[in-house]
Amino acid sequence: MKNIVIIGMSGIGKSEKGKYLANLLGWTFLDTDEEIVRREKITIEEIFIKYGEDYFRDVESNLMSEISTMSNMVISTGGGIVLNSDNIENLRKNGYIFLFMGKIQTIVDNLTSSNVVRPLLKGGTATLYEKVEKLFRGREQLYLASSDVIINVDNKSIEQICKEVIGEYNRLAEIS
Repeated sequence: MKNIVIIGMSGIGKSEKGKYLANLLGWTFLDTDEEIVRREKITIEEIFIKYGEDYFRDVESNLMSEISTMSNMVISTGGGIVLNSDNIENLRKNGYIFLFMGKIQTIVDNLTSSNVVRPLLKGGTATLYEKVEKLFRGREQLYLASSDVIINVDNKSIEQICKEVIGEYNRLAEIS
């Protein structure tokens, strides 16, 4: 069966919902950022500091190429996955791409309650809200162009979101 690929802003809840969804379906869950950390043996923040963002994006692209042949997976991607169209092309080979969208405040609230460091949201004088909004506006069209289905996550339980994803997945599978 084709994979369920979740894209969207860092902090929208892709990993949490993806794990829940994979468990519900009895599929394998893969968080691409976690897999990169596992393989590189250092955090994403350390990768950015030591090698730079370009290196991280190359590692990320190699992983997308590798996982494009796998199936029965729920794949949670990093927020910048859409910056390279080859990534989306690879993920689409054997997957439907679901864009998780929400209000900027939803993302900020999630990031504030998380202890995960997002290198692209660190430093500077702008507020977290301003940083998230700027990053989102810069990627919004890429997210929209890359997705097969848009799922709004605002004010929905994890169960509601996963039920919606499964319904849309089944609809896409029927028309393919």
